[in-house]
Amino acid sequence: MLRRIAVLTADKKYFSKISKADEDPETQFVQVPPGAALPPASVGLIAPTAKQDPKDVLEAAIGLAQRYDELLYLIADVVDSQEGVVAGTSRRVQEHAARFAAALELPAEEHLALTRAALLRGIGMLKVPVDVRFKKDMLTYDEWALLHAHPQFGAEMVAETRALRDTADIILTHHECYDGTGYPEGIEGDQIPRLGRAMKILDVYCAMTSPRHYREGHASHEEAAEHLKSERGKHFDPELIDVFLANDVGQTPAP
Repeated sequence: MLRRIAVLTADKKYFSKISKADEDPETQFVQVPPGAALPPASVGLIAPTAKQDPKDVLEAAIGLAQRYDELLYLIADVVDSQEGVVAGTSRRVQEHAARFAAALELPAEEHLALTRAALLRGIGMLKVPVDVRFKKDMLTYDEWALLHAHPQFGAEMVAETRALRDTADIILTHHECYDGTGYPEGIEGDQIPRLGRAMKILDVYCAMTSPRHYREGHASHEEAAEHLKSERGKHFDPELIDVFLANDVGQTPAP
């Protein structure tokens, strides 16, 4: 997963040394002058001194960022277990989100927001009672409304957490449809944030092509791609669908 680490220093030469010591393409360092606001979507912060070896600083910063990643993966696994999906489902969505972000050439802030939202998109389900989530009979209207409110619940949960605030709009809108037939607000087109429209594609594609406890088998990449094409301009943003399919996001092996 892409990591963005803020380096609190006014020394451009020292910052350059830290940047050059980093050989991991998934880690991005951003120089932050003392007194300046932290950049969006930073997952680590270091304030080195000139006496510190850049490699030691780098190792500590990446270690901190990896712990942050581990916590997100843990939350994602908990959400998967509560939704009754196969373990690792959200991690798979995150891997696809990283490839989609690269295909869209998203800036680091949006790349981070999309890939973290992929892990947390279903977190609002934790506020939906178990008997509603797993009910086999037809839902009542109130139960249906409660289930369809989970994006709102999730957005409210992450909005209260400073480190995850940038994922709130994506989580809120990842079930909205381009033609306005989605939920929870029924907004359409450009009213839906672009990353929310991207997450809609990722969520549906991965749901179709991943195993589920409640059904036998799952769709092939080709079958899922045909469904995405059939809903181009309806459920899905046509421009984003074209990028997703043209770049074989679903077929590309994990990096």
